[in-house]
Amino acid sequence: MELTLSNFDVLEDFWGNTDGIKMSFSGNQWFVVPDLIALLNKKGFTVYIETIPPGIVRKRAEGENLKVGNLEITFKPEIVSLPPSLLEGLKVKKMKEYVENELAIVYSSKVNDWCDLKGKKVAIPNPEIEGIGVLFKQLYEEYCGNYEEFASSAYLTKVHHREIPYMLSKGLIEAGVVWKTEATYWKFNYVVPNFNKKGRLAFALLSNGSEIAEVLFDYLFSLDVKTIYEKYGFKWIST
Repeated sequence: MELTLSNFDVLEDFWGNTDGIKMSFSGNQWFVVPDLIALLNKKGFTVYIETIPPGIVRKRAEGENLKVGNLEITFKPEIVSLPPSLLEGLKVKKMKEYVENELAIVYSSKVNDWCDLKGKKVAIPNPEIEGIGVLFKQLYEEYCGNYEEFASSAYLTKVHHREIPYMLSKGLIEAGVVWKTEATYWKFNYVVPNFNKKGRLAFALLSNGSEIAEVLFDYLFSLDVKTIYEKYGFKWIST
C-alpha cells in the first residue's frame, strides 16, 4: 500500500526494504542510492539504506535509535559509510575506503573563494555532526580567519544536502557550502576554490553484520558499484 503525502508523509532519506540488509550512509550519497539499490536488487540483495549526517551515522553504529517525526527506527545498521576518522573506536569486521570528494560553494551571488562568504547570507554544514562542516571550519580558519565570528551570522544546517538547495532556490541564502558532487548534481552556479580539502568515505562491516551483509560488503567494491559512483562525479579510490 502507498501512503505518501507531500509535505506530510514523506521520508526523503530512507530507502528500500526494512527487512533487508541494513545500511547507514553519510548523507552526501543520497542521489547515488536509487541507482545503487536498483543494482543491488538486480544482484539478489534486499537492502535498507538511510542517508543521514555522518555524526548521526556514527551514533547509529553505536546502537542509538533514530527518531524521524513520529517514527522511531530501532534496528542497528550492519554496514555503514563514514569518513575514516569516524570509524575509529567502532567494532568492525572489515573496513575499506572507496571515494574522495572536494568542497564547493553554490551561489546566487558570485563568490570566488571561502573568504568571499563573509558578509553574505550563507548556510554552512554543522561541524558537530557533518564531516564537511569540520573541513570547512579548518579551511576558513587557515585561509580567512575567525570561524566562530563568521559562523555566528551564518545558518548552520542540520542536514545540509536538504536545506542548502532549498534555501538557495528560494532566495533565503546567497551561498552555501556543499560537496562538489552535490553542486554538480543540483546544477547550481558553483565554484571549487583552489585552496581546498578532500574528504574520503569508507565502508565498514560492523561486528553485528550477518553473513549476507558480508557478501554485500565485498560487492560494494565491485566495478558495477564503482561505475555508479563515478557517474555522479565521485573519485573512486578503492583498488
